[in-house]
Amino acid sequence: MDCREWLDIKQYEFLMNYFMRRQRELALSELDEPYSYDGYSRYDQLCQQVVKEAELAFIECFGEPAPPIVFTNLFHLAELELAGKRPRLKGPKQLQ
Repeated sequence: MDCREWLDIKQYEFLMNYFMRRQRELALSELDEPYSYDGYSRYDQLCQQVVKEAELAFIECFGEPAPPIVFTNLFHLAELELAGKRPRLKGPKQLQ
């Protein structure tokens, strides 16, 4: 899902940079466990922590909350970016 429909470019870049920085700081990609998504793994706990931190940082920076879905989507997009596997967004087939 492309979150740019809900965020302006500054907000989008802020969250991407925030998530990439925090994931590097926490060495999230180096965890030696599978992604369980059950809420109990170390990965799940760190993911929830970073998303909550990002929500607060976003409000502090922009003075308003963002839709909750953008935090989850950009968290995982930042993971892909750090892993060098970010999918390229497709533009229109023809420019008019």
